[in-house]
Amino acid sequence: MKHRIIKILITGGIITLSFALQSSFSLLNYRSVATPNLLLITTCIFGFMRGCNYGSVTGLFCGLLVDIFFGDVIGLYALIYMYVGFFGGLFKKMFYSDHVFMPLLLVFSGDFAYNMGCYTFRLLLRNKLDFSYYFWNIFFPEMIITTFVTLIVYKLFYLLNEKVLTQKQENKLSFDR
Repeated sequence: MKHRIIKILITGGIITLSFALQSSFSLLNYRSVATPNLLLITTCIFGFMRGCNYGSVTGLFCGLLVDIFFGDVIGLYALIYMYVGFFGGLFKKMFYSDHVFMPLLLVFSGDFAYNMGCYTFRLLLRNKLDFSYYFWNIFFPEMIITTFVTLIVYKLFYLLNEKVLTQKQENKLSFDR
């Protein structure tokens, strides 16, 4: 029980820190389009390391933060992040500590899916049809910078997952104290 509460608090702290850093990066680079999507990195990596359910719940909370503070409608970003976390969790069986290629590919494709969802629901339905402009000037630079930041941040998430989030529980009888 104590381990579960610690795991929830650490995950909540990481989500809050990622949201604060992503918001400050966006404010600092308001003229530049390409800022790393740290919440997407958090969602993809937690889904990849911990599974579909953990990735979905992490994505739900990350998306709700974005919806509450920056969204027009509550639930759009939560749904997109939740699906990205779920599909990231499908690759949990391929999780190896040495290989960094799979998380990079997962974050790259997750960022593409995120941007396509945003384009579909925010731009395409408003009759803004210039996909090539949005892809080359907004989507692609964000996907590249997010993947590059994942290369840096992945090892930190891996160490946190190994040292703190997956502690083995010892089976102790209650009268052995």
